[in-house]
Amino acid sequence: MEAAIPMVQFASILEVQMEREVEVAALFARRNDSMHRALTKRTFVCFTMGELDPVRRHLRLSNGGCPYPYHFRVATGEVEELQIDAYPLGVRAGADYEVVEVELEPGDRIVFCSDGIVEAGNGEGKIFGFESAEDAIRLGCLEGLSAAELAARLMAKVDAFSGAEPQGDDQTVVVLRVE
Repeated sequence: MEAAIPMVQFASILEVQMEREVEVAALFARRNDSMHRALTKRTFVCFTMGELDPVRRHLRLSNGGCPYPYHFRVATGEVEELQIDAYPLGVRAGADYEVVEVELEPGDRIVFCSDGIVEAGNGEGKIFGFESAEDAIRLGCLEGLSAAELAARLMAKVDAFSGAEPQGDDQTVVVLRVE
């Protein structure tokens, strides 16, 4: 319940700000300052958001404390992390939120994972990790999996790695495939 109330507050204010067509960087700064005033010192919100222009195949992306999104480039067959460093929302008033701009090509994928994916543990005390996530994404993309199939494959890899170990955090995967 402690996490639910800030999320309801965050979501409702975010919706109002998005309706005003606020740019990503300004939206992050406003949400951060609002959350800093409203939340307790040990509560914060991790959040990633982007603006996609599907005609120009252009993505503007900002991040507040989430794992870096992965970008599979079909031209090279490689995966890179879109490194955007910033505090989670609410941690520090006046924090700056960088916006990264990415040009996309048909067949590229952008993959967003919650920290519950990379931090999933197994019975031996090991975590799934960023490299395992990156490898699973690369292989799935090279196989030509659809966005839904790639998300399911990554979740299955995490489940197989974790075995009977209880899930310690939410596990979310969102895949954007460029047509």
